[in-house]
Amino acid sequence: MICTKLDSFLRKKVMTDLEMTWEAELKSGVTVYGDYERSGQDNPWNRLSKHCEENNDSIIKIKLLMFGAKKETFFEDENGLDGIFVLRGAAKEQTMSDDSFRVYQTLTVGLLRDDCDSVDVKKYCWPNNEFEQGSSSRKLTAGNLEYMIFKNESEKLKHPKVQELINGAAV
Repeated sequence: MICTKLDSFLRKKVMTDLEMTWEAELKSGVTVYGDYERSGQDNPWNRLSKHCEENNDSIIKIKLLMFGAKKETFFEDENGLDGIFVLRGAAKEQTMSDDSFRVYQTLTVGLLRDDCDSVDVKKYCWPNNEFEQGSSSRKLTAGNLEYMIFKNESEKLKHPKVQELINGAAV
């Protein structure tokens, strides 16, 4: 269900297709890779979420996986990252003079703060191979809450601000 090794599919995506993804270390010692677009498989973040829930596991470190780029760590907590999300993005910059274009990729990782009021966000950009403005903070919304993985028995998930957004989104 989850991708736990750099197999030929993932190597091609990262080394040949130059696609950016993530690597997550779990409390159980397992390393999981974001194997997007694998035939017959759901989004790897959804599979990881299900795996963590079913196996009472949690992410302790989330890192960048991109050919030619240093393995940067976005967030790390040996007790487990509670309220973490990852989003990939891409944009094309097209020139007006011909049909050439340049593709920019981003990997955005957010972690819900303990007060559950805001999310710390770090965004890595390629081909610049650097973090965008270091980090930033965003207000917690139903949109970013939708992609978060919480630890089992999460206190953040029980927080009134989080519950209000969950219950408001269900209406």
